[in-house]
Amino acid sequence: MRFSRHRSIFTLLAVAGLLCGGGVLFSRLRAQERREETQIAPGITLLSVSTQTPSGPLRFWLVRAQKMVWQLGLQVADPQNIAGKRSVRDMAGTSGATVAINGGFFAYDGAAVGAVKVGGEWQRLPWKSRTALMWNNDTAQIAPLAGRCELSLTLQNGTTPIHDAALNGFSLPGTHTNLNDGFAVLMPRFGVKYKRKLGDEIAEFSDGQRILRAQDELPGEISIPANGFLLVARGQAALTLRQVRTARWKVKLGAPQFDKFPNILGAGPRLIENSFVKTTEIAEEFRPDVVARGPRTAVGFDQNGNTLFLVADGRQAASVGLTIPETAQLFQSLGATEAINLDGGSSTQLVIGGELINAPSGYDPVNPLRPREVRVINALILKAKSSS
Repeated sequence: MRFSRHRSIFTLLAVAGLLCGGGVLFSRLRAQERREETQIAPGITLLSVSTQTPSGPLRFWLVRAQKMVWQLGLQVADPQNIAGKRSVRDMAGTSGATVAINGGFFAYDGAAVGAVKVGGEWQRLPWKSRTALMWNNDTAQIAPLAGRCELSLTLQNGTTPIHDAALNGFSLPGTHTNLNDGFAVLMPRFGVKYKRKLGDEIAEFSDGQRILRAQDELPGEISIPANGFLLVARGQAALTLRQVRTARWKVKLGAPQFDKFPNILGAGPRLIENSFVKTTEIAEEFRPDVVARGPRTAVGFDQNGNTLFLVADGRQAASVGLTIPETAQLFQSLGATEAINLDGGSSTQLVIGGELINAPSGYDPVNPLRPREVRVINALILKAKSSS
C-alpha cells in the first residue's frame, strides 16, 4: 500500500472465534490471530485481521473514519446510465476518494435494487421497505424505508392522483415484473435516450411543461430532456395519456419523512440497532443465499458517530467468509452501534489509496491468479471534508 503506515503487529492466542449457527460470537478458541493496525491518513485507520474460526480461516478489515474529519459519500458508476457498472477502484479514482467499498444490490440488467438518492436526486426507489442508510453532512440514520413515485394530472374538473409509477425502469418498486399496464417516469439518469417499444405512448416534459408532439412524430430513440423527463405509458395507461394531452402533470418521488437526507442507499438486512444485534433478513425477505456464509461488506457507526466499513473475504481457502448473524456479531464486537449489510459475494471490494486491499472471490478464467474486480452499480466513499 502506498499510504503512510503506523503499525502495531502482534500475534496472540485469540480469546474469541466465530461460532457456527449464530451462537455466541466470541468465546475461548485456541487459534492464532494476526492483527495489523494502520493509519491511512489523519483521522482514519485500517484494522486488518487474519484469524481462525470453527468454520475455517477468516480475513477481514475494519476502516474507522472520524466524523469531524471524513465525509461519507455515494458514487454511482455512470451518471448517465442507470444500469452502468464499474469497479470500485474505478469509482474511487473518479471521485478522488481515499477509501471506497462496494454499495447496494443490483439486478442482472445492472439497475440498482433498492433506494438510491444522490445529492437530493432520487435515482431508484426503495424496495419492499427494506433497511436503508440515510445521511447528510451532520447526521446519519439506518432505518426501514418505504417510498414511491406518485403521478398526478390536473384537468379543469380537478386533480387525479396516479400512484405507484415506475422510476427509471419498467418495474414497480419491490417487484421484478415488467410493466405492461402503467406509467414509467424516465429521468436523465436513466440514460441519454430511450428506445421505444411497441405499444408505448410517450410524453416529453421539459422545465415542467409538456412538449406536444404526435406519437408518429417521435423518433425510434427519444432523447430524455436534460431538465425534464419522459413519461412512458403502457396498456390502459397509454389510453389515459393519449386522452389528456393538455393536462398538467406532476411527479412526486421518494419518502417525505426522510426528505432531510440528500443521500440514501437501500441495502440490508439491518445488522445492529442501538448497540444490539438485530438482523432483519426474515422480515425483509432476503433469499437464503444472501444470508449464508460468504464475502461481506457492511457499513456502520460507532457511539461517537464515526463511520465504520467492514469487509470480509470469503469463498476461498484463505477466508471462508461470514453469515449475516456472524457479520452482525463481529461488527458489534468491533464497536458498531448501528450497522447495515451491503451487497457482498463477488461484489465485495475494499479500495484504499487507489489499491485493492481484499481478494474478491470472483474467478477470472483468463487470468486465474488475478483477483477479479466485479463491476458494481455504486460505491460508498470516504473523502476528507476539506477536499469534499
